[in-house]
Amino acid sequence: MKASIWLCLLLITACGGGGSSQSSPQPQSLMSAETSTPVAAEPPVSGSNKLSQTIDGLLVDRTFLIRLPDNLTEDSYPVLFFFHGADSYGEALLNNSPEIAALIDAGEFIGVFPDGYNQRWNVSGETDADDVEFVSLIINSLDSDDTFDLDRVYGVGMSNGAGLVNKIAKEASIFKGIAPLLSQQTVSLGQLVPPQAISVFQLNGSNDDLVPVNGGTGVADSQFMSAQDSAENWMSAFNCDLTPSNRTRTWGEKTVEELTFTGCLNNKKVRYFVVQDGGHSTVFGQGFNLYQLIWSFFRSTDRDNALDLKILSLGDSYTIGQSVCDTCSFPQQLKENLIFDYSDRDSISLQVIAKTGWTTTNLINAIETQAPASDFDLVTLLIGVNNQFQNRSFDIYKTEFIELVESAVSFAGGDASNLIVVSIPDYAFTPFGDSRNTPGVSADIDLYNDYARDYCQENGLSYVYITDITRQGLEDPRLVASDRLHPSAIAYSQFVDRLLPLALEKLEPQ
Repeated sequence: MKASIWLCLLLITACGGGGSSQSSPQPQSLMSAETSTPVAAEPPVSGSNKLSQTIDGLLVDRTFLIRLPDNLTEDSYPVLFFFHGADSYGEALLNNSPEIAALIDAGEFIGVFPDGYNQRWNVSGETDADDVEFVSLIINSLDSDDTFDLDRVYGVGMSNGAGLVNKIAKEASIFKGIAPLLSQQTVSLGQLVPPQAISVFQLNGSNDDLVPVNGGTGVADSQFMSAQDSAENWMSAFNCDLTPSNRTRTWGEKTVEELTFTGCLNNKKVRYFVVQDGGHSTVFGQGFNLYQLIWSFFRSTDRDNALDLKILSLGDSYTIGQSVCDTCSFPQQLKENLIFDYSDRDSISLQVIAKTGWTTTNLINAIETQAPASDFDLVTLLIGVNNQFQNRSFDIYKTEFIELVESAVSFAGGDASNLIVVSIPDYAFTPFGDSRNTPGVSADIDLYNDYARDYCQENGLSYVYITDITRQGLEDPRLVASDRLHPSAIAYSQFVDRLLPLALEKLEPQ
């Protein structure tokens, strides 16, 4: 079977590969359905596939797309089903979601993109097709190939597709976790008892005019539970703790309220998001990867073993959180957010080597004195502002930045993928910086940051840009600490919103 997959990868155009601009073949016209009978399918290939499903006594072609990683380096991969919204099809969802394609090509999972019958999923009578059976047929067609790890199958649905993943999770033991995006359960689904505990990642917009967040009549005259009632329905079914943890997050340009129910059966979690002023859309702006967050959630809630994770943060006043509370610095907030995201059984520790006023030279000397271990799972590095402030030679920074990066990698067990370099904040956009009339500060900060960014790109290192957040300090005083110079706890929380998805990706065991 693997040989046939590789052959199709070589002949991807003929096999209808996921990158093709052509539409997937669509099902035959709608027929009045009574019952469906499973029909044996051909073995799946990379690209467009079809199988037959009996509807009202007639065979109907049902189509689905498979997207394999670029390089099949593992014996098997988790399988993620992605269900499109109404009036669409699977290939369109893939083509319009480069973040999904990137995760697949990186070898995180295999993507399966089914096509709804007449471009609809039957959740509340939208069509006469039995789509729960259709997904079961796809699963059966994958069973003969060990490349598909059918013990790790998950479902992500958009709008009408979200309704389907809810329905499947209530009626069948197919998915280990689901992510219903822009839809909650209908009233009728809420009355069903799911056959097993799963993890749930539910996303709604507060101003959604198609699927009302407060429940009631929505698209296709469906009767929806409120989004919160839907999340609590899952919580009750899985015997989770009654009181959720909550936090406010920033996704791109949107503020998101998040509630998480833990203590569920089999260490599962139910997580519920409401996008403030959000409509029927998952567009949040640049710098945010929703699908990476979903995948990290699935992975972190679907492990049998507990993790003991160690974080090291290297830097200066921006790392210790000068003039904010002890738990308000970005490393401390990152740690707390990771604890929130991981299992109750996991342990996460943090060591900080940083001090106000430190230059790259000071940090190098402190590292030599403190001699940190070499078994950290994640290392962050934010340094350089005091080199600029003290008018030290830029050449010193360039040389010592490289030395610090090499040291940071050694503390991560030599694994460069576990290092995150963070850009330098811009103090020119604070009352302190503004009063000093330093128009050249921002240009200098850009010089330092551009060098660090280019070095990271050339050497395959992760670089997270947060400088733009601090450049809003004069127009938004909430972003500046009480000393009128350093970032506030709110600003650091926005740093963490950018760091967290990447940190989750790096910390998950391979």
